[in-house]
Amino acid sequence: MNNNNKIYLKVESYQLKAIKGFSILEVVVSLAIITVGILAVLSLFTQTIRSGEVSINQEIATNLAQEGIEVIRNKRDSNWIELKDWNNEINETGYYKVNFTEDNKWAISKITTINFQKLYLRDNKIYTHDIIIDSLTIFERLIFINADEEDILEITSIVQWTERESSYKIILKDNLYNWQ
Repeated sequence: MNNNNKIYLKVESYQLKAIKGFSILEVVVSLAIITVGILAVLSLFTQTIRSGEVSINQEIATNLAQEGIEVIRNKRDSNWIELKDWNNEINETGYYKVNFTEDNKWAISKITTINFQKLYLRDNKIYTHDIIIDSLTIFERLIFINADEEDILEITSIVQWTERESSYKIILKDNLYNWQ
């Protein structure tokens, strides 16, 4: 045999190498972190929805409180047009109720108790104090007129409501003057 024709066998050694994996502790910790993250996102989502609902009701309550002041202002202006005393029917200090009646007119009445007046919603989306079965809203309104100063009416319109076991209140104030 020729020395040039030698066959060399290369011997390789195969060794099993340890592959690193996840221990049960690492899996549990990872799942806990993912769970906390998902719960935080869901909590943020529900809180955003609740905040949106409260925001909508705050806007409605603000408009109802402003409406109370505007009705009193309208009464003062109507008194001037009808050549009556500027504060006719609204000249006493006390609590009042303003109501849009069935015949589409505003009624102002003094009330003897300091109870908030519940508001109902008509089919035509108008709020009223007239009792309408199955249309009670969460809103209540009360108007206070301070007529102690001559030629000035201090109007305070308060709307309150309860939502998800939390109470809210909007208070608007304005002064009306006898400027004629």
